[in-house]
Amino acid sequence: MKIAIIGFGEAGEMFGAHLAAHADVHAFDLKNDAAIKAKAATANVSLHANLAKAIDGAKLVLSLVTADQATPAAEHAAQYLQANQYFLEMNSVAPGTKLRNAEICSNLVDIAIAAPVHPLKEKVPLLLSHPNGKVLTEKLNALGLNVRCVGDEVGRAAAIKMCRSIMIKGMEALTIECFQTARFYDVEDEIKTSLHGSFPGMGWDKDRVEYWFERVSTHGLRRAEEMREVAKTVSGAKVESKMSSTVADTFEQFMKNKV
Repeated sequence: MKIAIIGFGEAGEMFGAHLAAHADVHAFDLKNDAAIKAKAATANVSLHANLAKAIDGAKLVLSLVTADQATPAAEHAAQYLQANQYFLEMNSVAPGTKLRNAEICSNLVDIAIAAPVHPLKEKVPLLLSHPNGKVLTEKLNALGLNVRCVGDEVGRAAAIKMCRSIMIKGMEALTIECFQTARFYDVEDEIKTSLHGSFPGMGWDKDRVEYWFERVSTHGLRRAEEMREVAKTVSGAKVESKMSSTVADTFEQFMKNKV
């Protein structure tokens, strides 16, 4: 079976390397430099400079791009997709965005990646929603993935992902603001001790702070794009979205200050 991946970043590389043990995997990325070619070769993935060639004949087409590129990727792929191909929309975008993309790609499957792909790799939880969800879930699990069907409606998996991100990314942003301030006043250890006393299971006395700083430092712009989609999700529920929008601003400002 042929599988195609659009976007060969952190997630694309991980899924590509795993799926290459089960199928003939091809990939397309806007970047086509020596570094990404080397990663594809190591993962046993055939990298193409042409999207049509990458997805031609693929039973499954995985879209793994940044949030702002999810719709352009769907529009590009729709030019070449056939009726017997499934377009797995795996990007961190709002339910409304996935529904709009489903109008572009008729066989769109809503999949949400429910945790960082590292260190879990192929065991990362995937939430799937689609009218043919149970059958698709069985097929993907047979490829060694960790998929759970959460409903028939496209957008449901995305809604779970976006609501979770309100909390997780919100805590990340609060942690950055809190500990940048604590370091200025030289009270970081006191704050960690206090937070550990209040929430002993979260690892405040270990590497929780350092881990969230690293994730935002590495993926801050991608997280900001995701939180813009979260804000759309919140607004779609007729709820004030200032907090989610501010989290996006916090990530963007952190990245600007880091440079």
